[in-house]
Amino acid sequence: MESMSPANAEPGAVSPPVENRAAARIVAALVPTITGLRLSPYGTGATLVNISATGLLAECGIRLKPGSAVTLMFEGTFAPPSVPARVVRCAVAAMGNSGGLVYHVGVAFDAPIALGAAPAVPKAAPKTATKTATHAATPAATLAVPKTEAEPPMPEPTPVRGVVRNRW
Repeated sequence: MESMSPANAEPGAVSPPVENRAAARIVAALVPTITGLRLSPYGTGATLVNISATGLLAECGIRLKPGSAVTLMFEGTFAPPSVPARVVRCAVAAMGNSGGLVYHVGVAFDAPIALGAAPAVPKAAPKTATKTATHAATPAATLAVPKTEAEPPMPEPTPVRGVVRNRW
C-alpha cells in the first residue's frame, strides 16, 4: 500500500482514515441475545451500539472517566453474563428527550470474548445488464433525454460595508 505523503498527494486531497480496530464490529441489531447492558460499579443502564470480541460501544446517560475499571453485565441470554473491562473513551453523542446528555462510551474488555458466529447479512444479487435484439434496434431518437430550461444564475452577494455587530 502506498503511503499518502505530501509529495505524491494531489492538492486538497484528504487521505482515508486509518483503521485501528483489532476485531470486526457487530451492530446491536445482529446480537438479539443481548437485551440490555448494565455498567457496574455505577449501576447505570446502557444501550448497546455495537460489539466485538475485544470491546463494545454503548450509549448511557452518565459520563465515565477514560481509564476507569467497569464490569459489564449483559441482560438476556448472552454468554458470558459479565465481563471486566476498562473505559477507553467517552464522548457526548446527543441530547436526550429530557434535556440530559447521552454519551457514547467505548469499552475494551480485559480479555477477548467469544462472540460465536455472527448472523449472515444477505447481500443483494449483482445486477447484470443483458442486451436483447430489441435494445440494439431501438433508434437513438427515442433514447434522447428531453431538454430542460437552464436554471437562472444565482445573484451576486451584496458586499457588506462598515462593521457588522451582533445584536445579542
